[in-house]
Amino acid sequence: MISALPFRLLVTSYLLPFLSLAGYSQEEKEKAPAAAETQSKADPTLEQYFVANGAYNRKLYPVAIQQYQAFLKAQPEHAKADLARRGLALSHYASKQYKEASTPLATLLAKENLDPAISRERLVMMQGQCLLITNEKEKSKALYITEITNLKTPAYLNAALATISDVSFSSGAWDEVVQWTTKLTAAKPNKSRAARAYYQQGYSQYQLKAPQKAIEALAKIEALDADPVWTTRGLYLSGDCHNQLKNSAEAMQAFEKALPGLKGKDAIECRYRLGLTRFVLKQYEKSAEDLAAYLAAAVEGQHSAEAKLYLARTHLERGELEAAGEQLASLVSEEGKVAARSALWHARVYTRGDPADYDRASTILATATKEHGESSIINDLRFDFANALMARSKPDWEEALASLVLLSSEESFGQQGEVLSQISVCQQKLGKYEESLASNNKFLAEHLEHRLIAEARFIKAENLFLLGRLDEASKSYAEFLATHAEHPNQLAASFRQAQIHHASGRWAECLTTSAAIVAANPKGTLYSQLPFMIGDSLFRQEKWEEAVEPLSEFLSTRITQTDDGISVTPGPNVDTAMIQLAVCHDRGGHKDKALAQLDVVVNKYPGQTSQLPLALAEQGRLAYENENLPLARTALEKFRELDASEDELFSKSAGKQRPRVDYYLGWVDALEGKHAAAASSFKAVVDTQSDHPLAPDAALQHGIALFNAGSLEESSKQFQAVLTGYDKHPKIARVIYHLGLSLARQKIFTEAAKQFQRISEEFGTSDFADHALYEWAWCERGSKRQDEAVKLYEVLLKDHSDSTLAPKVQGELAELNLDKSAQDKIITDLSTTLEKVKEASLREELRYQLASAHFKKGDHSSAAEQFDSLLEDYPESRFLASMHFQAGESQLQLKEIEKAQGHFTEAVGIKGSPQSLVESITMRLAETQALTGQHSEAAASYQTFLEKFPDSRWTRNAQFGFAFATENGGGAAAALLEYAKILEEPKTDLWTVRSRFQTGSCQVTLKKSDQAVIEFVKVEISYPQYPQWQAQAVVEIGKILLAQEKPQQAKERFEEVLSRFAKEQAATAAKDLIESMKVSDAN
Repeated sequence: MISALPFRLLVTSYLLPFLSLAGYSQEEKEKAPAAAETQSKADPTLEQYFVANGAYNRKLYPVAIQQYQAFLKAQPEHAKADLARRGLALSHYASKQYKEASTPLATLLAKENLDPAISRERLVMMQGQCLLITNEKEKSKALYITEITNLKTPAYLNAALATISDVSFSSGAWDEVVQWTTKLTAAKPNKSRAARAYYQQGYSQYQLKAPQKAIEALAKIEALDADPVWTTRGLYLSGDCHNQLKNSAEAMQAFEKALPGLKGKDAIECRYRLGLTRFVLKQYEKSAEDLAAYLAAAVEGQHSAEAKLYLARTHLERGELEAAGEQLASLVSEEGKVAARSALWHARVYTRGDPADYDRASTILATATKEHGESSIINDLRFDFANALMARSKPDWEEALASLVLLSSEESFGQQGEVLSQISVCQQKLGKYEESLASNNKFLAEHLEHRLIAEARFIKAENLFLLGRLDEASKSYAEFLATHAEHPNQLAASFRQAQIHHASGRWAECLTTSAAIVAANPKGTLYSQLPFMIGDSLFRQEKWEEAVEPLSEFLSTRITQTDDGISVTPGPNVDTAMIQLAVCHDRGGHKDKALAQLDVVVNKYPGQTSQLPLALAEQGRLAYENENLPLARTALEKFRELDASEDELFSKSAGKQRPRVDYYLGWVDALEGKHAAAASSFKAVVDTQSDHPLAPDAALQHGIALFNAGSLEESSKQFQAVLTGYDKHPKIARVIYHLGLSLARQKIFTEAAKQFQRISEEFGTSDFADHALYEWAWCERGSKRQDEAVKLYEVLLKDHSDSTLAPKVQGELAELNLDKSAQDKIITDLSTTLEKVKEASLREELRYQLASAHFKKGDHSSAAEQFDSLLEDYPESRFLASMHFQAGESQLQLKEIEKAQGHFTEAVGIKGSPQSLVESITMRLAETQALTGQHSEAAASYQTFLEKFPDSRWTRNAQFGFAFATENGGGAAAALLEYAKILEEPKTDLWTVRSRFQTGSCQVTLKKSDQAVIEFVKVEISYPQYPQWQAQAVVEIGKILLAQEKPQQAKERFEEVLSRFAKEQAATAAKDLIESMKVSDAN
């Protein structure tokens, strides 16, 4: 059979010859040149138009283009405008500027009425040609289709139809090609164009799967007596169409006629097709010649493999078996697209031999059926394979099953009883129990008196057993035992009955039946499961100690230990027995033995086991309970890794273990401080199975893990969800307590207090009742209810005097007294308490509060002394940053600027301080640096402040401080930029006024006196609410005037200060300046 192969696309595109439009004259035909000249003089606007025409007619196209464009720009609506556009288009076209030509052409074609001298047809054809040349074929096609009814000139019509057909052909629009070539041939084109049209039409019908219509179109080419190339192409294509219609003789004739006219690849391709066609016609010798000729010309050609196959088959059909075998074997080894069919025919070389070699044929076909399972001829391969297997010297029943099944459907085969019996045996050995049972039932129905009837009954029972249809199997075994009492399979049938008891959960009956079998001391692999059945039955009865012995006996031949380590021989129930033995050890209190046994399951069992999920879960649990967290994590994470893989066996068995694995992995994460991971694991327990026994505690631990991870809002929601979802939660008091904690840490004090109050009222005897009271007190403090907090502290100290929180509570009570501003009393109380307290951490806190009390009282000398002492005694105190800050503040009040700066410097370097404290420290450090003349350091500190605290209430202070430090550090120009940032803001405050004043000061430094005066004037007139700076600004203006040697004007400014701002400090400076001017004048 010859397949229809796609033809090479002989012609894909075609451009019409350039239209003879470039020679079209632009002279005004209706008027003589003299008249035209006269008109030009009469109408000077037409001068450019006539110059353009003259340039065009003289082929001076660039000049013509320039003149036409100039005319159209000046006179776009002139009566001659369309003629000018035509001339412009022709000039561009003649200059091969086809894209530029398209624009005026499109403008003209868009008009309904054109100058009578303009031919619309010619415009359409020229525009279409421009679009074709600029590769806008579809637009050209669309234009011609739109204008086709307006084309009256035959040449234009034919050209347009041909273009539409060509563009449709090149884009593969086969239906359109058929439509337009039909119209083209009806328009009586020339022979060449008609031949081309018929070929395109035929090729399109070929692509449209209409071979008969293709043949009809192609047949018309030969009668045209056109260029022979079209006849050749038509014959070539029609040959393949005939092959599609199974007209092999006609196809051969077409190929034979086409071949002489073809050259190159087309000729080679045609020779190949001719060879295939002749093969179908059984002209094997000629077919061989054609195929050999093809291969000689195209050794690696597209069809070389197919050609080699058919060439080999011509040898086979002519009885040349050796040559056929060699060629087909070569094709099989190449593993190409014909390998499967080559294998089929290669095997037939041996089955057609005399004598036939079925062993060799089956070997070939065995390989072929494995390698070409998806081949379209797989059924042919399997059928031949079955025949070869049946006839080979030593039948292979495992591979023969497929052959036997095929043979069973052949009525002419004479030994159906034996075949059907062996099919049942083969299917059973291959695990195809349902099919084996069906074959067995058919045998029993059709061959009841057959000599193999006893075996058939036993096999039927076996199949039912292996299918898990245990009740039916038990009846079949009973029938066999009653009917064939002397049969060798009697003991095996009894063993199967014991297995059925075991599989049905009848543990006592299994043990009873098994005891009789053990007494018979049976041999053979069939009975290898007997110890397991006994051990498993005892295990199911929870007789842990008794189950250890039979389970250990079962495993003794499957687990061996040598110097090289432990090795496991896998088999049925081996993994189950290993797990059960581990459980027995665990239940017996031997956890180390259990872990050792689980280690063998996890790490030594070869291949896959459905028990691995349980083994890993148990290993993780036991390791966690033994506080071996690394082993627990390894086991539990390995479970997750395998569960996430594409291990179907693992995933199928993992379902029951997932909640346990997630739960214990959550605890491992929690104990290792990995709280986010712990939260995820505990959450997974509830998500997987919300009614799991571990789910309530997992839900609680999920919330605790979120809390520990800092996700406070999420933890609150989780605790609320636990209370809602598990209203009978066994640890409900702890849920309420942690809900309160999470709310308190979010400063939702009122709601948090309700939870702690509930603990005190409903669960006052719980082991964390004191902690609930403590947290409740802090909630009251957070709500500014200090008196209520004091009461709760007092209840805690009274009811839980032995609580570990008691000393801390006493210190915090003192801290609350600080908040009441009763400093003298506080100082007295704290001093008294310090004499009694010995605990170092509490003494530190009390001393800190005592120093703070002195500071708040305003006793900065005592405060500074006590903070210095604290800093010496507690260099790593948690209050270290605050101590330095308050010490610095005290020294600052004492005017000890350098000491203050030292404390602020130390404080700013302490990590982990509250940001509000860092904010104050950084600002004070910058200020003291500025006061001690460290301007660059001050600028750096202010810059740090601005970067860290962009939204601080002291931002403008810091901005000004940074600018001022920059100015004092010698950077007047840079300072101006910083002052400008402050002035750009819409608000007006002290920093606005000072920034304006310092802007003037910087201008003075930069010797820009006039600009400085402007800034000082702005200060004077714009900020009446700051008279001290107004006065100072006027003084600075006076100084500038003095420097400019304008003493009278300067004096007027100073006197203005004395009159307007007599109370301001600047008045003193003004008075001094006036006096100095008098002295100067006197000298």
